This record gives sequence, C-alpha cells and structure tokens, in this order.
Amino acid sequence: MKSSGSKIIIASFILALLAAVTIFMYIQSLKSPKTVAKKTSVLVAAETIQPRTLIDKSMVKEVQISDSTLFGDYINDSSKIIGKYTKETIMKNEGFHKDKLINEGEEELSLKISKDHRAISVNVMGDAGVAYLIKPGDFVDIVVYLSEKSDGSKITRPDVAKILLQNIEVLAVNKQLDREPNKDSKDAQKEQAVYLVTLSVENKSLEKIVLAESIGTIKLALRPLKDDSTVDTGGTTWKEFDVNVDGSENSQVNNEKNTGNNQNNNISSKDGYTTYNVKRGDTLRKISSQVYGDPSKYTLIKEANNINDENTIVTGEVLKIPKLQ
Repeated sequence: MKSSGSKIIIASFILALLAAVTIFMYIQSLKSPKTVAKKTSVLVAAETIQPRTLIDKSMVKEVQISDSTLFGDYINDSSKIIGKYTKETIMKNEGFHKDKLINEGEEELSLKISKDHRAISVNVMGDAGVAYLIKPGDFVDIVVYLSEKSDGSKITRPDVAKILLQNIEVLAVNKQLDREPNKDSKDAQKEQAVYLVTLSVENKSLEKIVLAESIGTIKLALRPLKDDSTVDTGGTTWKEFDVNVDGSENSQVNNEKNTGNNQNNNISSKDGYTTYNVKRGDTLRKISSQVYGDPSKYTLIKEANNINDENTIVTGEVLKIPKLQ
C-alpha cells in the first residue's frame, strides 16, 4: 500500500510541474510583442476608368497592402500609367495591368484623330496617289476634276479642275498606320490597282469629299515637309489650255482676254453678242445690271441661253449676252 501511495504522489508532482511550466510559457508569450506584417505600396485606380480613357494623375492612387503577391503582375511605376489609354474597364481599387493599357507601338486609329475632325477613306489609283509614295503622317492637297456637263446643246458646266482641300493629314494607307510598313505590306500595296488612303478631315469638309468622289475624280498632291501655306484658286477650265499648234493662244480665247474693256474680265466680245463666264455669287439680274446697266434686262440673257429658271446658273458656265441695238 505504501508503495502505491508513493507512486501516486510522484505522478501528481510531475503533473503539477508540467502544468506550472505550461502556464509559465503561456504567460511569457503574452508578454512578447506581436510580429507586424510588412506593408507594401501599390498603385490602384482611384475611380472606375472606362475603356479608351486617357489616364491622368487624379485617376491613380497609392495604397498600402500586406500581401504584395496579389499585385505581382501589375504596374507599380506611375510614369508607365499616366498618359496611357485604357483598353478595358479598370475598376476602382484595381491595379493597372499592362494588358489593360494601350502601349507604345500598339496604335489605334481613333487616337490619331484631332478634335472636330473625322477619319475618311478615299479610293485612289497609283498615279492619283503619287505613285504609292504617300505615307501615314504626310500632308496632301485634294484636287477634284469634274467633266463637262450639258443640258442638250447648252453647256451647264465646263471641264474644270480645282483644289478642293489643302493641308490634309494622311492617317493610314490601306491598314498601315505607321510610316515604315513591312516588306509584305509594301509588295501587297504595289499589286493593287486601287488602294485606300485614310485622311483626317474637318467635320465641315466631309460632304465635299463624298460628293467630289461621287461625281468626279480625285487626285492627291503631296505637300512638302513643314509647309502649311495655302493658295486660293478659282479652278482651271479648258480655256486655260486652248492653244494653237504653234503654242500661241487660240483667237477665241485671246479675244476674250483682250476685250471686256468696260468693267469685268469675265465679259468677252463676239459678233452679235458677248459672252460672260459666270462666277460665284452671280445672278442673271446682277449680270444684266453689270453689262447693260439695267437689271430688268435680264430676260434678254435668259432667252438667249434658253434658261427656264433664272436662279439656275452654274459657276464657270459661259453665257451669251445679246448686244443691244
């Protein structure tokens, strides 16, 4: 019995000792300072940013996080974020992943268009596009040729060529947006009889290009580098080239240039009548007042030219002006 009691006493002592050690270690752990997780700075969106938005400084903010591995593939350099465009929506507090930004060399046409301009493509032949030598970034003048138009025996519009628009930027040639196309695209372009040139045109001039391409022929004239000057032309008609074989001017054209000694160079003499080249803003009454000194005599011009509506005269049209007896 004594032996069993001794064993119980010894076992109780050992258990008490272990309990004391455990309590001591627990108390010591409470006294030890807690380990603080290391914080890391990352860049995130300060607000939700829509696609195709130019990122500015106000859209980027810096936050502190504990687990930086979550942002391992995100850009953490503000200079590589600010000034870039977004491809996709970036949510508020989301990091800036490179796949959601438009990077250098990854150009989009709409980003090249200036305010109040639109991109419009025109079909050109090789000879109409400076022998395929026009490149994106060049500037061109657009020249339109309109063939003669007549109403029966009456010519309502002579052959005319005119500079339609000047100093127009070339955005693309076919699908090429940069100035150095690869060899394959060069060869493909040369094989095409007709190719596309995309131009940056002011909104107010879009209709002119559409109409000119529909009723006439367009040619592109390449401008010299760093020359934004423009010229005001009235267009050129066949009379500019009406010459004899020896190079001298045709007598009809020469007479028209040397007559009209009254007030206007648009008037020229002929037997029994004079002719008048209609200019912008002219009306029959205005012409009558100019040639006869009396606007009411416009009916003489109207009848001589078989004009049904006195308001339908075309710039460049040549009218017969009956001489007064």
